[in-house]
Amino acid sequence: MKTLKLLLVLFITCSLFMCLFLESCTNETEFEADPLYEIVPNIPRGMAGSLSNFEKQNVLGYVNNVRVTHNLPVVEYDSRNDRLAQEAALIGVAEIDTAGTLNKANFYFSEIANQEYRNGNYSLWISTASKWPTSEIHVSDWMTELNSENINCRRRILDPFLKSITFGRIIGTLTSDESKHVSSAILVTNGYRPDLGKHQIQYIAYPQGVYNAKFFNPESFLSFSVLYDKNDKSNNDVVDFSQATIRVCVGSYTLEIVEGSVSYDNNNYGLPNNLQWKVYGLTKNTTYTVKITDVKVAGNITNYEYTFIFI
Repeated sequence: MKTLKLLLVLFITCSLFMCLFLESCTNETEFEADPLYEIVPNIPRGMAGSLSNFEKQNVLGYVNNVRVTHNLPVVEYDSRNDRLAQEAALIGVAEIDTAGTLNKANFYFSEIANQEYRNGNYSLWISTASKWPTSEIHVSDWMTELNSENINCRRRILDPFLKSITFGRIIGTLTSDESKHVSSAILVTNGYRPDLGKHQIQYIAYPQGVYNAKFFNPESFLSFSVLYDKNDKSNNDVVDFSQATIRVCVGSYTLEIVEGSVSYDNNNYGLPNNLQWKVYGLTKNTTYTVKITDVKVAGNITNYEYTFIFI
């Protein structure tokens, strides 16, 4: 009986100790880490941490879901750039600290991380609420590009030659005296895929087919790129949209193109040819037909037609 009582006392004492220990650890972090992080970032100390394998695979699946919608080959996850991606995401947090509450002496960033933050796929979420969004919201931001005059992020994700990606994300509270919760994310696009001959892809249109509304907003730019050469990405700059005409129709009715929204380029973001525009009056659950005529491809005039519906 005495032995039983002694064991009971020891059990209660150990339980109390573990509760106090866990409470102390929880108070040191700003949010619940599992399953998002393997090592939780610490913003004030300039520590980028590392994402869990679960979260990396989750984002990879989300990106590949978008690519499959466009009949594009799936990409792999490249863990070799994990540190780079986390550093670049942390730079985004440091840059928005306009109140100067962070000790910048704690922050050191490589030049390559700075370049990735400045020129790569970057997304920022700020809120007074402590309920952070899922990582998928950042991927959707890169697809819709609502706050940008270009679609460079989308073009990188929809690059048919893309081989792999690396995702970085920092979440936490920027200041201790303000309710400013942040989620800073970066997507590093890597590699080159030279084996597109077996894929039946002639162009990349956004949106196309049956499209999930998570990846498209009626205020977004619609876009179109031609895949002319499936072996050499650089040869796809032979596409000329300067004389192209765009029509977006519902049955026999043609929708109005937003004035000043049409532009084209041969910049090296994804495929090195791009046509983009906006349309008035797009709504869910309606099938639209897009007709793009008088596109000059390697000197030959080509016309394209496809449909889309977002639900």
